[in-house]
Amino acid sequence: MESVEQKLLPNAKEILEKNWRDTHTVPSPKLYPHQWSWDSAFISIGYSRYNQEHAQKELLSMFEGQWKNGMLPHIVFRSKDDYFPGPKYWETELAEAAPKIETSGITQPPVHAIAALQIYKNANDKNMAINFLTEIFPKILSFHRYLFTKRDPEKTGLITIFHPWESGLDNSIRWDEALARIKVKNLPRYERVDIHKVNSGQRPSNNSYDRYIFLVNLMKNYNYDDDSIYKHIPFKIKDIVFSSIAYVANQAMIEIADLIGEHKREVEDWLNQTKQNYIDFFCSKDDEQKLVYDYDLITKKRIKKRTVASLVSLYTGLLKEDQSKIIVDWMRHSHFCTQNCVHKHPVASSIPFQEKEFNPLNYWRGPIWININWMLYYGLLRYQLNNEANNLYNAIIDLITEHGFYEYYNPLTSEGLGTDNFSWTAALLIDLIFDMENRRRSV
Repeated sequence: MESVEQKLLPNAKEILEKNWRDTHTVPSPKLYPHQWSWDSAFISIGYSRYNQEHAQKELLSMFEGQWKNGMLPHIVFRSKDDYFPGPKYWETELAEAAPKIETSGITQPPVHAIAALQIYKNANDKNMAINFLTEIFPKILSFHRYLFTKRDPEKTGLITIFHPWESGLDNSIRWDEALARIKVKNLPRYERVDIHKVNSGQRPSNNSYDRYIFLVNLMKNYNYDDDSIYKHIPFKIKDIVFSSIAYVANQAMIEIADLIGEHKREVEDWLNQTKQNYIDFFCSKDDEQKLVYDYDLITKKRIKKRTVASLVSLYTGLLKEDQSKIIVDWMRHSHFCTQNCVHKHPVASSIPFQEKEFNPLNYWRGPIWININWMLYYGLLRYQLNNEANNLYNAIIDLITEHGFYEYYNPLTSEGLGTDNFSWTAALLIDLIFDMENRRRSV
C-alpha cells in the first residue's frame, strides 16, 4: 500500500515545478511573484533531494541581486507583476552598492550556506556540486562579512535588523513595542496590494504597514548607507532567529571551506563571537523559564515576548542541556497546542495560545509556519530528542495531508491560510520526507 509520504511527494514536486521560472522559483504566483531570499534557500534544499540542477540554479540566481557591499537583498524583482513595495518604491539606485538588477534595499536571514551544503550532501554528481560550491562560496562569504561587520559593529556575533521584514517574521509581536515608539510623519500615500489578494484579517495591520513604509523611506533618505542607518534608525534589534540561522550557516561555511580548500579563519572568528555572546545577550537570568529573547539596541533591554523565536534557539545547539530541556518542555505542553486544538501531535504555532496578542489567523501572530517547524525538527535531532522530532514530523505530515500546501495554518483548526501552493512548504516537506526515510533505514 502506498504510504502517506509517497502520496504527498508528487504533489509537492508538482507545486515546485509549477512555480519554477527558468532560473528561480516564485514563493507563490498569486501573492509573491518575484524571488525572495530565504524562500529561495529553503526551496533549494527541497530541490536538492531530487533535482540538483534546479537546486544550484535557485541559489546562484538569488545572488545575481547581491550588492557590491555583500548585502543580499530580500527580494530580486523578476517580473512586471504587481507588488508593493515594488522596485520603483525602493529606489535602490540611490545606493552606490546596488546592482543593476532591480532589488529591495533590505536583507533576510542567511539560510543560503545551509542550503549550499545540503546541495552537496544530496548531490548525485559530486563534481558538479564541488564546482557549484567553489562558485557560490565567495558570494556567501561576502554576504556573511556584510552581516558580521555592517550589521554587527559591536562584534558580538549577533546580527542587527533595521526592519521587521528583515527578520522574515514580519509582524511578530516581538516588534510591537519598537514599532510603537516610531512617530510616523509626512508619510506619502501608498496602496497595499496584499490585502486585495488575501483576506486582510490574515495580513499585517495598516498601522504596522505605515511603520514598515516609514522605515523604508528613512533608509532611502540615507541612500541605504549602513553606517548612517545604524546611527539614526529607530528600529535596531539583535534578532534571535536571524542570529541563530547565521550561526548554523557559519557552521555550514566551515564544512564547505574544508570541501573546496578555502580559508576559514574569518568564519571561525564569527562562530566564536556568537558562542561567547549568544546566551548573555539573549537569555534573561531573571526569567523563570530561562527562555531566550531578542535584544533591543535602542532601549538596551531584552524583548520579553514569548514566541516561537525562543524555540528556534534549539537549532543552534548552543543551549546547555538544562536550558534545552526547559524549552522543549515548554514546546511540548499546552503552550503550543496539545489542548483545545485538532492536532494529533504537538506543533509549534508562532506565539503561545495564552498570550493576549494571540490571533489564529494573522500571519506571525498565531499561525503555524512550516519553515519554523522544519528548524525545530532539526534542532530536536541536534539534542538527540528523536521521539519529539518524530512527533513534530508526524504533525507536519498530518497538517499538509489534511489541508494542503499553504503559506501558514490556523493553529486551532489547521485550516490553510495566506496563499496556497506555497513553495517552501512543498520544498521543506520534501526534505523532511527524505530525511525521515534515511533515518528509518539507519535504524
